[in-house]
Amino acid sequence: MSIKDNKNTDFRLQYLVQSFKSISRKPFETYVIQRIWHRLGDDRVQFVFQQYVNRGEKDKYALADLYLPQVKMVVEVNEKYHYTSEEQRERDRLRNAEVAKRGKVDVRVVNCDQPLEAVHKEIDKVVDEIRSRIKNLGDKFVPWDGYVLHDAKYYKKKGCLNVDDNIYVQTIDDACDIFGIKAKHKGFLRAAGADIDDKTMLWAPDTNNRLWSNELSEDGNFIEEYPRNDKVNPTHLFNALSKPDHKRVVFFRQRDDFGLNLYRFVGVFMLDVERTKKENHTIWKKMSNNYKL
Repeated sequence: MSIKDNKNTDFRLQYLVQSFKSISRKPFETYVIQRIWHRLGDDRVQFVFQQYVNRGEKDKYALADLYLPQVKMVVEVNEKYHYTSEEQRERDRLRNAEVAKRGKVDVRVVNCDQPLEAVHKEIDKVVDEIRSRIKNLGDKFVPWDGYVLHDAKYYKKKGCLNVDDNIYVQTIDDACDIFGIKAKHKGFLRAAGADIDDKTMLWAPDTNNRLWSNELSEDGNFIEEYPRNDKVNPTHLFNALSKPDHKRVVFFRQRDDFGLNLYRFVGVFMLDVERTKKENHTIWKKMSNNYKL
């Protein structure tokens, strides 16, 4: 099913169902975030689950339980183990301080190691603050419209792509339109990208590719690419190593819980030469969350 085939598709519903499913094995987070959503009762507000936050050191990052980009808030749901020792409390304090600084947000914590009534009071405080921030923003508050499926003109006018904007497009051709280029399709075969300039390529790797494995790391910083079987000629490894200074602007293709295949902008990547040679797989490392058009 394509988006265009079903004009009644509401991306907000799809996004929320998929997001809540992603934390279904985390019962405390699920309960608190669902209660915040229902108590708030405002579907203009975007909820981002497990938001990646770079903590400023090599290979060090945090995953924020709930990120509210429009009001610059992060909500952390703390279970009992967060209060087991002073050492753990200090680790949490430092982590939240780094998240606040790096993400330019305010961090609020819901303590679940207390009676239900107290948990509910903390949730209500979070909801009240969200409402207050929306009110203070006034006309500057931009309602959430689900997946960000703007056309090429929108991004050209904006002048840049940013991972934090949760940018999605439906097809490779839609992504190409942003850069004013054309994908070279070969008959019924779908192109995986196109050249933006001599040293930059638009790349759209697919997790469901039958011949190639394209794996985006959990933290979003690496993409591993290799053939699924010996019948595929692995010349990509040689080609990649021959152009180590080339960049790839990546729109990663993934199927959501509703069977929709969408391309999400995940950043600008370059070849990790050392790991590629060591592992004999093509490893791409993120260099930037932004790309200027």
